[in-house]
Amino acid sequence: MAKIIKNIFHNFLLFCFIFLIITGWIFSGWPGIQTAKAVSTETFTTSTTWTAPTGVTSVTVEVWGGGGGGGGQNLASDGGGGGGGGAYSQQVVTVVPGNNYTVTVGTGGTGNAGCTASTAGGDSWFSSTGTVLAKGGSPGACSTGTPPAGGAEGAAASGVGTTKFSGGQGEIGRNNATGRGGYGGSSAGTASNGWSGPQTWSTAIYPTASTPAGGGHGGDGGNANGAAGSAPVAGQYGGGGGGAAEGTNILGGNGAGGKVILTYNKPPNAPSQDSPANAATGVSVTPTFLMTATDADTTVDNLSYKVTIYSNSACTTAVQTNDQAVSSAGWTGTNATCTASPTACYTSGTQGSYLTQTALSANTQYWWKASAKDPDGNGSFTNSSTCNTFTTAASQTLTFSLGAISLALGTLSTTAVTSGSHTITVGTNAANGVAVTYSGATLTLGANTISACSTNCTSTAGSEQFAINAVANTSPSVGAACSGTTPIASAATNYNTANSFRFVSGDTIVSSAGSINDTTCTISYIANITNTTEAGSYTSTLTYIATATF
Repeated sequence: MAKIIKNIFHNFLLFCFIFLIITGWIFSGWPGIQTAKAVSTETFTTSTTWTAPTGVTSVTVEVWGGGGGGGGQNLASDGGGGGGGGAYSQQVVTVVPGNNYTVTVGTGGTGNAGCTASTAGGDSWFSSTGTVLAKGGSPGACSTGTPPAGGAEGAAASGVGTTKFSGGQGEIGRNNATGRGGYGGSSAGTASNGWSGPQTWSTAIYPTASTPAGGGHGGDGGNANGAAGSAPVAGQYGGGGGGAAEGTNILGGNGAGGKVILTYNKPPNAPSQDSPANAATGVSVTPTFLMTATDADTTVDNLSYKVTIYSNSACTTAVQTNDQAVSSAGWTGTNATCTASPTACYTSGTQGSYLTQTALSANTQYWWKASAKDPDGNGSFTNSSTCNTFTTAASQTLTFSLGAISLALGTLSTTAVTSGSHTITVGTNAANGVAVTYSGATLTLGANTISACSTNCTSTAGSEQFAINAVANTSPSVGAACSGTTPIASAATNYNTANSFRFVSGDTIVSSAGSINDTTCTISYIANITNTTEAGSYTSTLTYIATATF
């Protein structure tokens, strides 16, 4: 009776499968503290036509009128008066991209000889004389006995603009037997009226330190008998010409021409679409979009981006609009600070990165565009020049099941081998395949165990053994090869040889190198005992885990 008890037991094998999801977070660093405010500036010194650039809807216009010519002289005494300086006007003007606008630059007045009247400086204006305009200065005059006042300044009151300043009046000529010319008045500055010469002659040399910021110097008066008046030196736009010194038929100096400055902010250049590549397939349903833009201004603004995803090739039906200014979630790599939203932005030329926050549909074709703007500048988006496409990957799938959740091996004997089996079924579309592992202990009764084959063994009656494999065997006759519609999984190394068994917790027993259709594999068990194996009911709980790598 004792021997019968010793050799009779039941073996129950319990199976389960576990899925593990791993998530990660990448810290890209805090935004930098760089700020930028950029503009493009065009300066015109001759009249022309200007075309508003793409994306430019507003332009700050600054205009300076031309300086008046200096007075000539035709007496052997006294001096001619200096010409008046041109006025300044400023106005922000709304423009239409691609439209042409007239730019008129007032010419400098002519200083004539003797008492032939010199001429006034021309008016400068943009678009029309009613849009923004600055008056030119009046000319100086010769003396016919008593020098007249210097040429009048271009008057702010006669200009058009939200900000206006008058030019400076020309200096009076010297009332003396040794006559000297008066110097020209300066043009107006951007924040104050121009410098006016005194109406009691002081010096023929223009005091350059007196010119206001943004204004142009006047020309020197004639400073020796028979000396002509001088034009302002090059680059002194809108200054009046100097008056002539005493003498016969002496020339006054020409006034300087005015100028027009246009200041505006361009939107960024069209961004490149760096990733996903056009026509990419197998793209994640939460793709990372990469794009790079540069600012178009002479000095550059910082930038922000937007990613728009569409459901049609014309890029007209939006599925998602992901504007960095609306939500910063998913945007990484910012390295600058903007005053306007978004405050965390990118320097010009820095690649923007956006990780999609709402998953797209699997196995679906989409189209996308990148857009860039300069939040502190023009503020208008420039879209990428193409509508690129990509197709998302199929849904990630992993199926795994057990043919049975328990297995009874029955009564073990010292004279015959004992075996049993159950099936597992696994399938996945993971590109890098699947691995089925098992873990647990050998057959156990309290402190007693049946020795497991930690190295491969053959089933031998009368030896204490517990082991498994995943192929068809003849000794004992148990198991079957993995089966299914190609491609399928197969038995792993150490478990793929007929009649060779092994039990090492944590081993992979079935695997594939790529995606597979549902595959059914048979897990075969052997359990053998010796005469000294303690009697009782032995059990083991095993856990099978299928892990796919996508």
